[in-house]
Amino acid sequence: MIILGTVELKQAESILKQSFPESIKVYGCVFNINRGKPHNLEVIADQWPDFTVIICKPKVQGTKDREGDFNIYSIYSKCKDSLKNFLNTPGVINKDAFTLLAGVDNRHLEAVQKFADQHGVPWKVQAVMNVLQLQDEQQLQFKESYAGLRLAPLSAAHAHLVNSTWKYGGDRNSYNSVLNYITHNPSLCVIEEGGTEPVSWLLVYQHAALGLLYTLPQHRRKGYAKLLVSMMGKNLLDQGHPVYCFVEDENESSYELFTSLGFKNSPDYRAVWFELNKRQ
Repeated sequence: MIILGTVELKQAESILKQSFPESIKVYGCVFNINRGKPHNLEVIADQWPDFTVIICKPKVQGTKDREGDFNIYSIYSKCKDSLKNFLNTPGVINKDAFTLLAGVDNRHLEAVQKFADQHGVPWKVQAVMNVLQLQDEQQLQFKESYAGLRLAPLSAAHAHLVNSTWKYGGDRNSYNSVLNYITHNPSLCVIEEGGTEPVSWLLVYQHAALGLLYTLPQHRRKGYAKLLVSMMGKNLLDQGHPVYCFVEDENESSYELFTSLGFKNSPDYRAVWFELNKRQ
């Protein structure tokens, strides 16, 4: 097991960029680490520089946020046998702790299932995701007029509102994650004329994916989600930032929204969120 240092992380960013979409989640983590974003991650590989598996995992266990709560590992593997072998390497994973392997290549799923079964570790598939990457910025949609609307970054004061509507939110740890996303990553919201609170918003995770897109029910069907994705996508592209998101297989409305704006997926590839052990 190799723990990547500053030099290797710079190299990793260039190497991972050549293997989208499979590598994009780990790339997003490395992208933000290399730009000095606060993080609790260490990046490990089975060998260097000719790695076959690379993982971003928590450096300190049990932090009071969603990433610590779920012990999230971001994984890119080139082959399933290498992935199974690396998971068996001492120090890579605590087989007794709840762990969420986030972004396992669906074609390598058998490797993590065999790893779990070999060690008698209970497991379940939490979600199967489409990985949608912005490939045609000409399809981004902008309003002819922004009269009556104010577009602005979210502030720390909005973290409670965002956390209360987040599918994975609602508790103190998730609030801490939302606050971290707002404080350190790009965000954008819509505030209507005469209002002071956001009615629609979009954030960026620490792995650089777009996420937490939400519009309050009474303000839907006004094109706010498309506007936010388009504005954020253009801004991020201009900054050399990856522009992508994860959409669950069954979430047809979000899939249609993003694909209508020039996001595309790879037909034979899905990213799997895979739980090891039961969460206490």
